[in-house]
Amino acid sequence: MQFEKDEDDELEFLNDNDMSTGDMGGGAFVAPVDVPGGLPADDAGLGPGFIRQSRHPSAAFFHLFFKSLALLVYMFSGLFGFDFIFVCVICILLLAFDFWTVKNVTGRLLVGLRWWNYVKEDGTNEWVFESLENMSEVNANDSRVFWMGLYVPVAVWTGLLVIDTLKLQFQWLIVVFIALSMHVANIIGYTKCSSDAKAKMKNMMDQGTAGFSAMKMFAGSSAVQSAFSGLFGGNSSSQTQSVVV
Repeated sequence: MQFEKDEDDELEFLNDNDMSTGDMGGGAFVAPVDVPGGLPADDAGLGPGFIRQSRHPSAAFFHLFFKSLALLVYMFSGLFGFDFIFVCVICILLLAFDFWTVKNVTGRLLVGLRWWNYVKEDGTNEWVFESLENMSEVNANDSRVFWMGLYVPVAVWTGLLVIDTLKLQFQWLIVVFIALSMHVANIIGYTKCSSDAKAKMKNMMDQGTAGFSAMKMFAGSSAVQSAFSGLFGGNSSSQTQSVVV
């Protein structure tokens, strides 16, 4: 028995030309692909690839956004004829936004660190550090974005400091010094916080190693071995004697 083949029942196969031109006879469904260590592809359209691969793309984006915008305004404001007062105010505002964002948000999300410093009643400064208990949970890409976002702008502003000094544009050094002071403050704070976190992890590992060594020494002591041998050895000898009798 043969069945007549209807044209509507025939299977249609897509070739490379159809895929490239989009001629699929209707809207095609494309399954989203998850980005390893980051967000799904539908939500990962913010910024370049190293930002999309972050566990916190928004935090990574704003970690670089304000400092990059401040540099762009400072370097290219002359092309648009902006005066010094306007550029100074805009750059200081952007640098202040960047300082607060890095200190309170991006450091906590990207590398699991947070720091602050306050003056006590006696006039002395006290540093306070917070960090994740397990720093191995920090994503390597996030850590790289965070630390490069701290050190690269300092190098750029230092170069601008040299250029403005050679050009005798001393009034622009006000913006440069403010930028360097804010960036260096975050570098010092996070460097101290990172060192404190490493010291805490080393202390925890040392305590764990010491506890394991103590348990091993306790288990291998002669008193414990004799107690176990007497307990199990006495039962086996009594069982042997009862069988012989």
